[in-house]
Amino acid sequence: MKRALITILLLAVGCASFAQGKFFSESGLGYVFDNHEFAPSHNAYIPSETIHFVRVSNVFGWDFTQSETLSHKLVFGVDMVKQMGTEIEALKDIVADVPIYYNAAYTDGIKTFEAVVGSFPRRFVKGVYSEALMSEETLETDFNLDGMYLSYGKETFFTELALDWMGKYGNTRKERFQILSYGSAGLTNSLSLGWAGSFYHYAGSVAAPGVVDNHHLQAFVKYDFAADNPDSELSLKLSAIGSYQRDRLIDDLRLPFGGEAELKIQRKSLGMRNITAYTKDMVPFYGDTDSAGNPYGDMLYRGSKFYKGFYDLAELYWQPRITKKLDLKVSFRFHFGSEGFLGSEQRVALVFNI
Repeated sequence: MKRALITILLLAVGCASFAQGKFFSESGLGYVFDNHEFAPSHNAYIPSETIHFVRVSNVFGWDFTQSETLSHKLVFGVDMVKQMGTEIEALKDIVADVPIYYNAAYTDGIKTFEAVVGSFPRRFVKGVYSEALMSEETLETDFNLDGMYLSYGKETFFTELALDWMGKYGNTRKERFQILSYGSAGLTNSLSLGWAGSFYHYAGSVAAPGVVDNHHLQAFVKYDFAADNPDSELSLKLSAIGSYQRDRLIDDLRLPFGGEAELKIQRKSLGMRNITAYTKDMVPFYGDTDSAGNPYGDMLYRGSKFYKGFYDLAELYWQPRITKKLDLKVSFRFHFGSEGFLGSEQRVALVFNI
């Protein structure tokens, strides 16, 4: 009887709290077609394959507006993903994740602050990270973060910190988590500098004990020659990238480093981006194995696998803003290394939000 009364009391308090907020619901669709053709490099870096799926996200929750400057949201949802060319036999085949999170946002017209805890969409992460830290494939296929997010902005300064807990320790499941850090400050209307960091802890399991540290730090300076034109960009971004990687079980320490230059030219919806990098091997443990003989591979590395010596990426894209709720991007990416032409990608991404 006492337990029932406590349950009724908690429900009453919850309903009273919900009554103070405003119920909302949102839906969105994301479509990705990414065709990889890497036969010229004999698939030495990444395999020739097609990433092709459609994702529908439905969320609902309560919006508690505390004041003109502060709001809170409690959000529940479900992500459903259909991999093209596959058959669906049960609902579990398409339910990819269940986002559940709390979001607080503050703005007074000068300062902004945002906090998120729970399982939340990757779109909250606003920093621009080198592909040495986070590859395009990671961003387009890993939709949500499990953990927390904090951001702060004032005038031309912005910084963020995110935790993504990707694996809980188990018999065969690895304990894995990644911390992302980003910051940028505008010194003038055209000139800015900042940093981006990825700190990845790849621990062991009962069956495969051991820990590998995989940390990257990027420091950059960026100059936009067309900063006064809102419809154009002509920018050059120079970055220094350093990494600390250590397999603790065998005490194998690697400290690869290098540099990267990114040129971006955009006029309205048409654009070109070119990245030229020269680094040591940023994925030195990729072909190694853990204590149980399992390859590290993509489980250890979240960034691009092309950063090992000279690397050049040329991208041409068309990115019109069709409506406020519909975004489209069509791009062609061409990869080059010291061996010459490595392969290409043809990508179509569509995002629709209701």
